[in-house]
Amino acid sequence: MQRSIRRFGSLAVVLSACLGGASTAPAAKYEPNWESLNSRQCPQWFVEAKFGIFIHWGVYSVPSWSPKGTYAEWYLHMLREGSHKGAVREFHERVYGKDFDYKQFAPMFHCELFNPDEWADVFKRSGARYVVLTSKHHDGFCLWPAPDSPGWNSVEAGPKRDLCGDLAKAVRSKGLKMGYYYSLYEWYHPVYRSDVKRYVETHMMPQIKDLVQRYRPALIFSDGEWDQPYQTWKSPEFLAWLYNEGPNPDEVVVDDRWGKGMRHKCGDYYTTEYAGTGGPGGKWHPWEECRGIGHSFGYNRNENIDDYASRMACIRMLIEIAANGGNLLLDIGPTADGRIPVIMQDRLIAIGKWLGVNGEAIYGTTAGPFRRPPAWGRATSKGDMLYLHILNWPVAGKLSVPNLKCKVTKAWMLADAERRPLAVEHGAERGIMVNLTGRCPQPDATVVALQLAGKPEVDDRVYPGADGSIVLHAADAQIHGKGLRFEKPQIEGGNLGYWGEPKDWASWEFAATHPGAYDVTLRYACPNGSQGSSFVVEVGDGRIETKVPSPTGSWDAYQTVSLGRIRMDKVGSHTLSVKPKGKTGEAVMNLKWITLRPAK
Repeated sequence: MQRSIRRFGSLAVVLSACLGGASTAPAAKYEPNWESLNSRQCPQWFVEAKFGIFIHWGVYSVPSWSPKGTYAEWYLHMLREGSHKGAVREFHERVYGKDFDYKQFAPMFHCELFNPDEWADVFKRSGARYVVLTSKHHDGFCLWPAPDSPGWNSVEAGPKRDLCGDLAKAVRSKGLKMGYYYSLYEWYHPVYRSDVKRYVETHMMPQIKDLVQRYRPALIFSDGEWDQPYQTWKSPEFLAWLYNEGPNPDEVVVDDRWGKGMRHKCGDYYTTEYAGTGGPGGKWHPWEECRGIGHSFGYNRNENIDDYASRMACIRMLIEIAANGGNLLLDIGPTADGRIPVIMQDRLIAIGKWLGVNGEAIYGTTAGPFRRPPAWGRATSKGDMLYLHILNWPVAGKLSVPNLKCKVTKAWMLADAERRPLAVEHGAERGIMVNLTGRCPQPDATVVALQLAGKPEVDDRVYPGADGSIVLHAADAQIHGKGLRFEKPQIEGGNLGYWGEPKDWASWEFAATHPGAYDVTLRYACPNGSQGSSFVVEVGDGRIETKVPSPTGSWDAYQTVSLGRIRMDKVGSHTLSVKPKGKTGEAVMNLKWITLRPAK
């Protein structure tokens, strides 16, 4: 893993000591351009933390209502715009009255039961390593005495207290990192709607710098960036200031939401949102999936028990994200009176209990070595350790670990306090077999630890079936580029999608056992208007140049097509690549698999 750049300097040492941090003076000067800013390495604490708590809390927590499947924190926008068939507007007028203005919710945001120490205790018990609070959402209401927010912040209205500061103190007292979400834009701020540049200079920039200087956040989750290009937001200028002159440049981590179209192109880490567990794809980069325990980020009284993820689902979500090298930022939506709903506390504590036993298989780990998840579960790794997260207990207690090249020196279950060794058979199915006979699985996920005679290595080539056919699934692909990604693993094994950049391409490593000609077929999807993109399939000297044929109807409607015939005259390892030469519509295609079948 990469380590953050260290910085030294007497002035920074004094400032940091006063704030309780480490020395922070920069040794390198960052310029306000993406080439310079993107050369920064993500601070190591973030890539090792793996689990954080997101908190959406504000004036929208008073009505705390939106249609199922939507975000309750967007209440004001849905009210004003009449979206979702006017459901929020109908609710608002029925419950509060037609003339009740959204700003009248501020005095009702009492937070009278808010106890930051109790919150911090729940977060500590959850096993989370960092906390991210919405300092300001798109409605503009601030949870601290922000500049240029007269009467529209938590110190002057509602609870009459500095919620950002109170929570930061409690969270840090538990040894956790404190971060803040900040929305760059505000839906209905008059200056934003009339003069965006003036809004940035006189409102946004003073606010976000004040947030940094007051609270020294370890993380900044920027949002609302999609409305303007990064030049308008002056994002490079802000980040250069943050990295060069901020109070804790060696610690602070930022996301990738700094301008229209900039996600997965900038920032210390990339973000996904309700995007599953596979990550952003492409070249490895620190990443984080954010989502709620229910669907809404802000508390939504319209959600019921069936809308909330179960304890097992939450634990397994964390496992799958860690197994793909990412972090989970799991959201809670407190109530307007300052309580964390009990069902959310229950899920957090359940995660914490599981981590209490199995935390070493999550914290500080990297993605497992298997490109395609084994049938029994997922894997993470750390040094010479390989952790097998068993989600499906093997039949007869025999756990097959395919294609593992390293020798296992010891194996045990993390839930076994005595660390009794498990019998391991080498050479089974080009890998090993772990004997779990007589051992009991844990209810949510069981972890088997393997100590290896070196770093985990697997033979991740795709091997042919009994008839010599080679099926190259999307999950087995190596992805080259920034946009293309593996997605929707829960639907027929997933697909390669977001192929909007023709420079992105995919490749597969496989072993062939039959020399000669192979018939090539492709399973793909594309809607009307996106057919016709040209691409090339290459294997060694073999080459098929073709186009995406007729549309399938949508990005989720797949059909199989024959691409032609290709020769492979040697037995052994090969690489197949799919490289676009251009696109005609929104994206090249969604690709589910390619099959090479020996020609008859």
